[in-house]
Amino acid sequence: MPKKRSKKFVTPYPLVWVEWIDSCEPADNSEVEDCDIPEPQTMYQVGHLVKVTEEYVSIAGCYKPGLGTYDYVITIPQSAIKKIRRLTGKV
Repeated sequence: MPKKRSKKFVTPYPLVWVEWIDSCEPADNSEVEDCDIPEPQTMYQVGHLVKVTEEYVSIAGCYKPGLGTYDYVITIPQSAIKKIRRLTGKV
């Protein structure tokens, strides 16, 4: 008997990888010496590209099609984005 194939769900939102720059502050943030001043951090974010505007993009780590909602959403200013790539391929 042939194996039943389940219907493949295709997300309405592309999966993307984003490299961006985030602000940073030292853990102890009083009486900071020059040598302890941190540089901005390079960040990598992967998820569903759920919103794009001229000012920002919003990435969701989880999309719930049954509810039409998202979890783990982060909004990143366009000015902070260094690279954004669409992820493709088979799992």
